[in-house]
Amino acid sequence: MGSMIFVLIAGFSSLATVSFDVQPIVPATPVATSMVQPQLPGSRFVQVRLDINSMVPPEFRGEVVESVVQVSTRSDWVQVADYWPKTELATDIQGSMEFAQNMDQQREAAIQGAAGYLGIGSAKGHAFFQENLKLNVQYNQQPPMHLLTAAGTMDRRSGAYFKMKSTPQAVLEGARTFELMLEVPQSWRGDILEVRMNAYGTKAQKKSSKHQGVGEGRFLIAVYADGDVEAAEMAMRFVQQQSHLREVADRFAKEVDRTMFPSPIHKLGRALDIYEPRIPRNYLDQWIFGREAQQPIAQLPVDVRVAMLDYSEMKLGMELLASGGIISIAQRPTHVSLKIAMPETYPEATAENSESVFR
Repeated sequence: MGSMIFVLIAGFSSLATVSFDVQPIVPATPVATSMVQPQLPGSRFVQVRLDINSMVPPEFRGEVVESVVQVSTRSDWVQVADYWPKTELATDIQGSMEFAQNMDQQREAAIQGAAGYLGIGSAKGHAFFQENLKLNVQYNQQPPMHLLTAAGTMDRRSGAYFKMKSTPQAVLEGARTFELMLEVPQSWRGDILEVRMNAYGTKAQKKSSKHQGVGEGRFLIAVYADGDVEAAEMAMRFVQQQSHLREVADRFAKEVDRTMFPSPIHKLGRALDIYEPRIPRNYLDQWIFGREAQQPIAQLPVDVRVAMLDYSEMKLGMELLASGGIISIAQRPTHVSLKIAMPETYPEATAENSESVFR
């Protein structure tokens, strides 16, 4: 079976200070390894590599002290078998630490006595004893360590997290690579991964022990097998439909805002929490990232509702790839429809890369 490709769909990125990004196409390959024991019957392993970028703008006057990346699957048939980087410890001291102790000990003793004999005389005696001891002890000790990266699985191995600390030797800004080994069924042809990124620190120059969020990002990744024409086309349609949905929502943003708040009184009521518009402000993110099937809000413009339904159909098709479904796409001017069937055969895993790719 050929290699696999991950297509990233640019998702939500907040307007907070620190911004995140990832490459739009992420290749993945089947992995045959004896270092990880399968947990699911009839499963195989694939490798995922993500290059996540974070950027701090020049006008930022605070400090970023920690970044957290969470990658989760949206399928019950997929588990995280391994991940990289692992938990790492670091120190600001190079080599071991040498200690020396000098100890001085002094012992003293004095004896004094007197004796007399009748008719003979008397005698007196005095004795003094002093001893100085010098002890020199040298030994090496490992320097104290602090946490650089913490990593592990979450949600019963349906995802993995990576927590990075800022140190003089490790800067959180820039690109960083993360790798996952996923255990998937033999019939698996693709899926959707969700990536969340958060940065924590301080927003002002003044040092503070209380950290707050200074940036976040959220993305969906469509997975498809290289060489699988139908799955690849589905992933590309998914990319296009999400971009189209955001474009349509942006085009009708003012109309949606007028529907949400038809008068200044409604805006005031929302500010006082006494009025809740029928269209939530984050309705678009709820639709894009939501996992439950739902119907578009009736108060939205027709074009927005049509784009939402088309996107949901593409997302459903991507999720069905996890069970090996065969999908054919019919594109019409105003709608995208899918035909789904289960395959009689599916690609087998290859024995390439016989050792684990994780370091």
